[in-house]
Amino acid sequence: MLLRRGVTISGIVMSVLTILADALLATGKFLLTVIPLFVFGVVLAQLFVEKGWIGKLSWLARPFMRFGHLHPESAGTFIVAILSPTAAHSMLAKYHQEQRISRGELIITAIVNALPGHLAQGRRVLPVLVPLMGVLGIIYYGLILLAEFVRSIILLAIGSMVLPRLDIGQVRFQESSCSQRPTIGQALINSLRDARKTVPKILTTMVPVTFVVFVLIGLGIFEYAAAHLGVVARFFPIPIESLPIVATRLVSPVGAYTVAGSLLAKGVLEGKDVVMALLVATLLSTVPNLRYLVPYYFGIFGPTIGTQLIIVSTLLRVLVFAAMVGFAAFLV
Repeated sequence: MLLRRGVTISGIVMSVLTILADALLATGKFLLTVIPLFVFGVVLAQLFVEKGWIGKLSWLARPFMRFGHLHPESAGTFIVAILSPTAAHSMLAKYHQEQRISRGELIITAIVNALPGHLAQGRRVLPVLVPLMGVLGIIYYGLILLAEFVRSIILLAIGSMVLPRLDIGQVRFQESSCSQRPTIGQALINSLRDARKTVPKILTTMVPVTFVVFVLIGLGIFEYAAAHLGVVARFFPIPIESLPIVATRLVSPVGAYTVAGSLLAKGVLEGKDVVMALLVATLLSTVPNLRYLVPYYFGIFGPTIGTQLIIVSTLLRVLVFAAMVGFAAFLV
């Protein structure tokens, strides 16, 4: 009995050590991928600020930000998010630390900035979707953009109700009262100096949170959730033949597109069924996606704001996509 107990305890210890080692290795790989992009984003954001380039481009987004009673800085991050969402989020974190924007403005802007981020993803997503699904791939991608647009409008409408209206005259004065801009070399030096102060603070949160998330992955928490979400898909208005699309999407978007294209080519599913299945899969993938969002948002914004941001973003995403699935089901 004691021998069996010793073997069992030894097995548990070995399993725990294996999970911790795998989590440590996965954390290292993840951070080696994310940190260079993150540092580049911080430097790029500060360089845009130093050179005044944001002000020259942010007019494109100012009507939306004024509707939501957001400061001009928010319009600038909206434009930067097209090039680098990480840079845009880094700018928002910096503006909040400098008390240039409130916490409410940060949360609204960070979620709204997902729209230009999804627009930018088109150059990576469409080359995969179109060969596999043709016009249906474009329709699906368009519906995703529509959902993000609706979510952004809802948040901006909330901002217009809960945030104070800005004094336009004061905003224009602040915009026009900038000093002479530095040269590109000096701006780059200033950007690197700012990154040297900002990046270590963020990494002190991002590194441990990332490790904890990968430990949870090693324990099978997210696989368990994904398996149960696959069962939930049966309650949605999609044929049973489309469940492989949903199950694959919970693990890999590209894999889901491949399965969808295969089922479409074989005539197993009609076009409307494929699009509906992908919409349902996108809705259900909200929970597994937290394994990437938690370390990302916690690292940039800290645990408190990161938690609030994830809760608001997730709830709105679920509501908007659930409404879209219901509306699409009604149409077809």
